[in-house]
This record gives sequence, structure tokens and C-alpha cells, in this order.
Amino acid sequence: MKPISIVIPMLLVISNYAYSQVNQTSPVIHSDNSVSFSFVAPDAKEVILKGSFLQRKSYIKTESGAVTKDGSVKMTREGNRWIYTTAPLPSEFYTYTFEIDGKPRIDRNNKNVIRDIADSLNYFVIRNGIADNYVVNDVPHGTVKKVWYPSTLDGMDKRRMTVYLPTAYTANKNKRFPVLYLLHGSGGDENSWSDGGRAIQILDNMIARGECEPMIVVMPNGNVNLAAAPGEDPNNPDVNPSANNTDSMLGKIESVFMDEVVNFVDNNFRTLNDKSHRAIAGLSLGGLHTLFISLNNPLSFDYVGLFSAQTTNALSEGRISGMQKIGDKWKQLKENIPFIGGGSVDRTISKYTSDDLSIYDNIDLKLKYQFKIPPKLYYIAVGRDDFVKKLNDDFRKKLNAKGYQFYYNETDGAHTWDNWRKDLVDFLPRIFKD
Repeated sequence: MKPISIVIPMLLVISNYAYSQVNQTSPVIHSDNSVSFSFVAPDAKEVILKGSFLQRKSYIKTESGAVTKDGSVKMTREGNRWIYTTAPLPSEFYTYTFEIDGKPRIDRNNKNVIRDIADSLNYFVIRNGIADNYVVNDVPHGTVKKVWYPSTLDGMDKRRMTVYLPTAYTANKNKRFPVLYLLHGSGGDENSWSDGGRAIQILDNMIARGECEPMIVVMPNGNVNLAAAPGEDPNNPDVNPSANNTDSMLGKIESVFMDEVVNFVDNNFRTLNDKSHRAIAGLSLGGLHTLFISLNNPLSFDYVGLFSAQTTNALSEGRISGMQKIGDKWKQLKENIPFIGGGSVDRTISKYTSDDLSIYDNIDLKLKYQFKIPPKLYYIAVGRDDFVKKLNDDFRKKLNAKGYQFYYNETDGAHTWDNWRKDLVDFLPRIFKD
């Protein structure tokens, strides 16, 4: 019996080793900026490397364009290891994962890991270019706070935001600062811009170089169903986020933003709380929120940034009006007959009040008021291969038809963090300039 007690632990060690990379360095960045990957998996039949540095693949085609995902490549077996080496790569912040016989795995020998929606991804950085903004350099570092604030959304009593305070905020206790509200995309949360967006590193580096003004940056959770990032929401501790977050496209976030987010920030931080010292910007869903928060509060933000923005919530004004009428009638019925039960209309429509949905109507009239005293900067950025490009093109035509001035930045690439990080780097030096 004694030999068996020794063999079983040894087998467990061998089994665990089969899908590990003990004492392997991965990835290896070579002098020409090519990158080598290695994964120890002696029993695997196939190992696939997926990464943002590989040619992207389309998986959904729409009238506006194609929705893409990271490319993939089969790795080559070399003894117990599977290997792959890229061509030389340009400067960028790259993410990757492995797939072992169909099962996703992160690189256990790379401690650099971020979360994007519900996925954990390894990353590496090719320096000497744009990505120098995305790494921790020897510069003064701002303070990052995770802050809970009171909320009325869907029965929540509090929600969370990430707040960046520049070093000057701590150094000068009497000084007040301008504020940028920076909003994430669908499936994201208050950690998205500081993880995949590298906003903290970008701000530290650009402020240190004098390329943008010291500012407070507020990154709230714009997911109406979750109060905070996965595992940190006391109301939904076990719920993972989804990119299909349609509930956040029906006016709830926009309708409470000024009262709950902006007022909290002004009351709890040393802000310059006028239009000329407020900016708001967002990507994708956050671009939708940015567009309509600024439209419905034309005297609140002098700098507006739309990064790959959803310029519509997919409801026409006619449909919005119809939903409002149904919601109003159901609400009136329940007020007159308090004991009435639920029903499909109650669950899907009446929770979105008439006021919430009105956020999206009368866009032409609201643009007229917003540009009567126009923002100092109305910034639109989108990639040539982005599936929302047609939406942005149509929105630009609307602005051009009325003579409303805006700045347009068209980049290479698709609906990805590669573009949104560059958008932020381009946007920051343009705001809060006298």
C-alpha cells in the first residue's frame, strides 16, 4: 500500500504540470519587437493562441459594418511545449489568451492580467511609441479612489465610481480642479477605463509631461443592472456582466447622471463646477450616454467626446413615443388600482418612465439648444472598420447640415480598446484650454 500513497501524489503533480508553464518565460519580446509565446501542455492535441496582435476576424455583419474579434493562430508543438513567434509588432498594449483543446487558459507565467467584461486576459507592451503612455513610468502618480455614492436606480441604495485625483490635488489643498467624466462601453464598469483603457497611466504620464491639464477624472459604473464591478456588487455578488446590456440603453443612466453623479462629485471633491471646467466623454455605450447627457444638459459640459459612439439607442422617436404612452397608461392604471398584478408590459416597459425615455426624443431641437452657446470642443472619433462608423457618419451629416462645429478624428482599426486608448490620448490635450 505504501507505493500507492507515493504514486498518487506524483500523478497529481504530473497532471497539474501538464497545463502549466513552470519556469518558462512567456512572452519573450525580442530586439526587433517580434514576440515569442510558449505553453507547456504535453497531453494537448491542439493549442491556439488568441490575441489583439493577430488579424481580427468578423463574426457579425451588420448594415453599418462588421463586428470583429481577436484573431487566432495554431501553435506548433516542440517537445512538451507549444510555441509561436509573431512578426515584429508596432508599439501598442496587446492582450492574449490560450485555448487548450477548446478550453480557455491564461498564461500563468505572465503576471500581467486584466479583465475585459467577463474575460481575463494577459497583456504585454511594445514600447517606444504610443504605448509609452500606457505603462507605469517614473513620474508622479495620482491617487485612485473607489467611491460609493447614493443611488436611486432600480432599488439600489448605492453605486460605485472610480475617481482619479492628480498629484496637484493632494499637494495643494486649496486648489480646485476641472472634471472629466469618462464613461465605459456595454458590459463594462467603473474599472474598465483603468484596466483595458489604461486611463490612470495615460493621465499620470501626460500630466507629468505637461501635455494635458491636471484634472479630476470620474469613471462611474454605467451598467444599470450592477452597482459595481463583478464580485464587488453587494446586490449581485455572483453576477457576471454581459456585453448585451440593453437595459442601459433606455435612459436610466442619463436621467439621474447630473443629480446622482455630478452633484455627488461636486459636493465631495474640490471641483470647478461650471460648464467651462466640465468635460464628458465615452466609448460605445458610454458614447450614447455622453451624447444624450450633454444634449439634455446643454449648459453643463463645454467639452464632449464621442469615441465609437452608439449615436442611437436603436429606438426611433416614434417607437419611443409609443413606449412612453404604454408606460404612462400602465402607470396610471396601477395608481388607480394599486392591487393590480404584474404582466409583461409591467416588467419590460413601465419600469422605464416617460421621463427616462424622453432623454432620447427631440434630438434636433436639443442640438439646436446645445449649439446655441456651443461647446468649446465637440469631438467625434471612430475607426474606419468600426461597425458603428455609419451611425457616426449619419450623425456628422446631421451636424453639418445645421452648421454645428465639431472635430472629427478618423483612425485605423475597429471597435477596440486600441482605438479608444488613442482617442483618449488625443482628446486630453484639447480640453480645459483657455
